[in-house]
Amino acid sequence: MTEKIGLLATARKKSNTPDKVIDFYKSPLFIKSVQYAQNHYDRFYFYNAKDGLLLPDQIMSPYDVSIKTFTIQEKKRWGQKVIKAFLTYESPQDKLIFLHGGQVYRKFLEPELRKQGYIFEVPLKGLGIGKQLKWYEQHIDS
Repeated sequence: MTEKIGLLATARKKSNTPDKVIDFYKSPLFIKSVQYAQNHYDRFYFYNAKDGLLLPDQIMSPYDVSIKTFTIQEKKRWGQKVIKAFLTYESPQDKLIFLHGGQVYRKFLEPELRKQGYIFEVPLKGLGIGKQLKWYEQHIDS
């Protein structure tokens, strides 16, 4: 049986104090993505510009790092780092990965997922933030 694994973006809006990843990020889009992942995936992970791959219960402290400030080479290395870490938790066999997050991140994650043999989908591809929020609202409980 194929397992469904979520790989979700974090958010710019953060807590001012240390907390678990699932509670640290405060944007409505992040909160909805977590609710969706809890209802639809066997397991899920997060990624951010600073640390790469994150586990839901991992403790985060406030930081200010944006992938937008990275050079192309740094972005490529970042994508490699995230998927290398992901490989330590999830092999490509019998898994379907659902990649959530903006193009600025996906552009560097998708080639690495392909290179490692993962099968993946991007359920919100091409949707702006407003349409993503609406999509989550329509699909969270379905």
